[in-house]
Amino acid sequence: MIIETKRSLGKNYLYTQTDENLNFVGHVHNSYEFITVTDGALDCIVYDRRYKLEKGAAMLIMPNHVHRYESQEHSKSFLCIFSPDYVADFTNDTKSAGYVSSVFGFTDRGEIAALQNKSSNKYAIRAVLYGICSHAIDFLSSEPRGGDTFSLENRLIEYIRSNYDTGISLKQMSKDLGYNYCYLSDMFNKVFGCGFSKFVNRLKVEDAAEFLKNADYSVAEISAYCGFNNIRTLNSRFKEVYGKTPSQYRKDTHERQRM
Repeated sequence: MIIETKRSLGKNYLYTQTDENLNFVGHVHNSYEFITVTDGALDCIVYDRRYKLEKGAAMLIMPNHVHRYESQEHSKSFLCIFSPDYVADFTNDTKSAGYVSSVFGFTDRGEIAALQNKSSNKYAIRAVLYGICSHAIDFLSSEPRGGDTFSLENRLIEYIRSNYDTGISLKQMSKDLGYNYCYLSDMFNKVFGCGFSKFVNRLKVEDAAEFLKNADYSVAEISAYCGFNNIRTLNSRFKEVYGKTPSQYRKDTHERQRM
């Protein structure tokens, strides 16, 4: 079996969730991620920058930016992940400018319900998402990140994605990339908010989700390609992240894409 890429570019992908006291380890994907706090407060950390979101605040996180969430006390939030093709003009206008996310005010006037409604057609969804982008654009700052830290973060992600089906270890990765073991270990906890093993499992689950959304490979094939020992392990890890089995996730996603 050959799967040409671990970074599929799915179209018309939309995922929403509501959370109470959201805590989520560092992760990265090729979609936009919109989050707004409906009660309390939480922290959003994009790379090494920490942003405090209180009630009525929101962020639009750009594709392929490492980010995580921490609720220090109480929070309620709404989160929406959507593929760049929903807002193609916005994507084209921002992709080369080195934009980073920042906090902006958001008042829900029915947008959340529209995104959650499985009966909403793609044009209604696109209108809501463009509205969110229009709020965000005035607060995005063009501050290209440079230096060794940013470059290394992306090298780590690419290395893991290219090798996680071979049983990689932090020791082997530090040797292959030419970095001190302790330095990389500290960096995972600082930037990604978790240790090496947890981040690898999270990345494998996210890539499995991409294939479930956008490819016709069986769950067994995806499990093997994404480096899981068996389907049972994939099911367990997948439910920890998405709250459902891979098969149910695929079914729900395809129902959304057919609308």
